[in-house]
Amino acid sequence: MSRIHTAKRSFVTRNVNLNDGHSLSSQVPEEGDLVLARVDRIRQHGRLENVDGRRVHLFKGDELILVAGNRYATDQFHAVTPNKLGSCQLVAAGGIAANVVGKSAQVKPATEITLLGTLIDQAGKKLNLKDYRKLQPSYIHPNTASIPVLMVLGSDMNSGKTSMACSTIKGLSCDGLKVAGAKLTGTGAGPDYWKMLDAGAFRVRDFVDNGHPSTVGLSVNKLIDLLRIIKSDAQQSDADVLVVEIADGVLQPENQKLLSDPRFLQEISGAIVAADSATAAVYCCERLIQHGIPVHGLGGLFTRSELSSEEVGLQLGLPVYRLEELQRPATANYLMNLVSREQDNGLRCAF
Repeated sequence: MSRIHTAKRSFVTRNVNLNDGHSLSSQVPEEGDLVLARVDRIRQHGRLENVDGRRVHLFKGDELILVAGNRYATDQFHAVTPNKLGSCQLVAAGGIAANVVGKSAQVKPATEITLLGTLIDQAGKKLNLKDYRKLQPSYIHPNTASIPVLMVLGSDMNSGKTSMACSTIKGLSCDGLKVAGAKLTGTGAGPDYWKMLDAGAFRVRDFVDNGHPSTVGLSVNKLIDLLRIIKSDAQQSDADVLVVEIADGVLQPENQKLLSDPRFLQEISGAIVAADSATAAVYCCERLIQHGIPVHGLGGLFTRSELSSEEVGLQLGLPVYRLEELQRPATANYLMNLVSREQDNGLRCAF
C-alpha cells in the first residue's frame, strides 16, 4: 500500500480510488488496467502529468502509477497494450504504458520503463478504469429533445483543433451561454481537458470518464454510445451547447468510421474544421460535406498566412476564422444560431 501511494500517479488514473489498491499482482495487464512501473531511461517524455495537471519531472528509478493501453498519434507514437510484465514504454505524458510499434521521426524514442506489477484489490481483482466510470452507459433516447452539438475536427494531429475548440467555448461563454466541453476520441491527457475549463466550459468530459485510456480500436457503436452519454450528461447539467473535439484527423481509422455512419450525423449539429494547410482545409471540409455534415467555418494553422486564408475562403465560400474571431460574442452568436437551426431540423426529421 505504501509503495502504491508514494509512486507518482498519472492523470489518466484520476477517477480511480487508489485506496482500493491492496497489492501488486503478476497478472498480465489488459487495456485499462492500472500498473506500477519503474523508470529505466528517460527519452521522449521527461515529465508525467499528475492528477492535478502538474507536469512532474521524472528521474531514473522513479515508480509510477500508469494505465496499460494503446496509442495512435501520427506526430508521436503508435503503440499497443503490453501483453506481459517487464520492459515497455511510456508513450504519453498522461500516463499510458504500452509497447511501441512505430513512431514519428520528429520525436525521440519513447521513455523506457519496466512494468513491476498490476494493481489488485483485496479480492485479487485488477483495478481497471472501467470500474471507476463517472459517465455511466445510460442516455436519453435519440428522439427526445437534445442540445446542439458543435464538432471540432481537424485535418491532422496538431492542426489547431484544441485551440479552435477552446476559442469557440470562450466566445460562447462570453455570449452568456452555459457551455459543456468534451473530448470524444484520442489518448488520455490533461492539456485539452484543462484548457477547455480555462476557456469557460463549466463541465468537461472525455473517454477516460467512461473507462477508456484511449479510443484506439473502439468500435463505431461504442463511440456513438459514448457521444450520446456525453450529450446526456451535458443536457442533464442544463448546458446550452456542447462543444466536442475529435482527435487526430479525417484519415484516422475510427474517425473515418464515425464520419460515414448516419447515426453519428444525427448526433451532431454542425462542425468547424481545423487544418494545417490550405489544401488540407479544402480536403477535410469536402470530406465532411460529402458525408452530409454541415460545416460552419474553418481555421487552424493555415490561418497564419493571409494568402492561404483567402485561398480557402474563395475555394469553399465559408468563413475562415482566426482564434480571436472565434472568441468574439458576435461570432459565437452566429455559430449558435447555425447549430440551433441544424438541431431543430434534425429533431423534426427524427419525429
